[in-house]
Amino acid sequence: MATITAGGLGSGIDVDLLVSTLTAAEEEPVKNRLDFREIQVQADISAYTSLKGALSSFQSALSGLTSLADFSTRTATSSSESVFTATASNAGVPSTTDIEVTALASSQKMVSDDYETTSTAIGAGDVTLTIGSDSFTVSIVGGSNNTLTGLRDAINDASDNVGISASILTVDDPVTPGQTVSKLVLNSDKTGEDNAFTITVANDADGDDTDDSGISKFINANLNSIDTATDASITVDGFTATSSTNVFTGVIAGVTLSAVSADPGNTHTLTVASDVSDVSDKISSFVDAFNSFESTYKFLTAVDIEKKEAGLLTGDATVRSLETQIRRVLQSEVGDTTNDTYTSLARIGITVGEEGELVLDQTVLSTALNEEFDEVAELIAGTGGIATQMDGVHDEFLKSGGIIPTREATFQSQLVDIADQRVSLALRLESVEARIRKQFSAMDIIVAQFNSTGDFIKQQFDALNAGRD
Repeated sequence: MATITAGGLGSGIDVDLLVSTLTAAEEEPVKNRLDFREIQVQADISAYTSLKGALSSFQSALSGLTSLADFSTRTATSSSESVFTATASNAGVPSTTDIEVTALASSQKMVSDDYETTSTAIGAGDVTLTIGSDSFTVSIVGGSNNTLTGLRDAINDASDNVGISASILTVDDPVTPGQTVSKLVLNSDKTGEDNAFTITVANDADGDDTDDSGISKFINANLNSIDTATDASITVDGFTATSSTNVFTGVIAGVTLSAVSADPGNTHTLTVASDVSDVSDKISSFVDAFNSFESTYKFLTAVDIEKKEAGLLTGDATVRSLETQIRRVLQSEVGDTTNDTYTSLARIGITVGEEGELVLDQTVLSTALNEEFDEVAELIAGTGGIATQMDGVHDEFLKSGGIIPTREATFQSQLVDIADQRVSLALRLESVEARIRKQFSAMDIIVAQFNSTGDFIKQQFDALNAGRD
């Protein structure tokens, strides 16, 4: 009697359907559990990403408010910007100063005698140009570059040029009407007495380096001065200061002065003041940034009892702790609470609204900044100031290894664990499917054998009954 091994062929049962149905039944509860858990973790990741972004933006708004040096910005105002302009760093001290610009800085400029054309021979030899202790030498060779053009190019093209430029003027000949003459113009690239230049030569023609012929015509003594190298000069409350440029730094601590025009005999006023407008804008940005963060916090933790809905982070201990610490800082008092006037945010016009948002009264803030700028500075940016404390809270939650990054790392680990469980489930289902299929295949064979035996017996009985008839 033949053995039937094809699944379902002997019994008539759809073994494949049974196997797939039972395997799916084994898979479904575990898969559903993993799917639900993954959705939860992804939701947590999304919520914490939103929270982190809002908190980072809030911290960014603290820029310029966490140290007195950054907070105490200054303005510098000139009473006559056609004479001098000024800028002030945070190191500038509020004050008024009388400024007189007695002279502007200038660079040395000299011009040669007249030559008939730019290609007229000028002699030959070495020409050395010096500024301070630095110098460079160009060689003028007869029949090669011994012209005004050649000397100009040799100076300008010298790789070791120390800061002297050469140009050529071609102008009307003052002696012969209708004719022109050419001159070599030499100019120091920098202003100030220390940037004056000297020119010496080694004359190839006659060996006399100081006469008024050949290449010697280009030494200082034989050139005509157009401008001398001078330092800029100012008086500050009657005291003199000089600079090789028209810019003065360090004369008044934290202030940079730029001379625009000389106005000897006349003083003009420099006013250095606390930049109330800039500080007011920074504080306003701080309030806006908190309110933006608060909106995100409320969205993530809101509870709607009627709809039976809750935010993704409702009840989250980390978020509650963050909000508590931020609120504690906002309500803190700073400074000498006995003698100082502006020791809390409320006193400078920042109060809490009905929905928990911050409300800024610009009038109160302006009054505080104008009356007691230093007190407000200590309140916001001092060692224990509001912004300084707030930045510390933010850093605790945002820094590498901080509270939020640690939670985010935990979420990622959970996703990895879920992925590992899916792999384990797939392997287990393969084993379950193989076991069930083996069991049903064995059953199918037995049923087929019984069916075959039954058919044989039936045939015998049918034959016996046929013989009796």
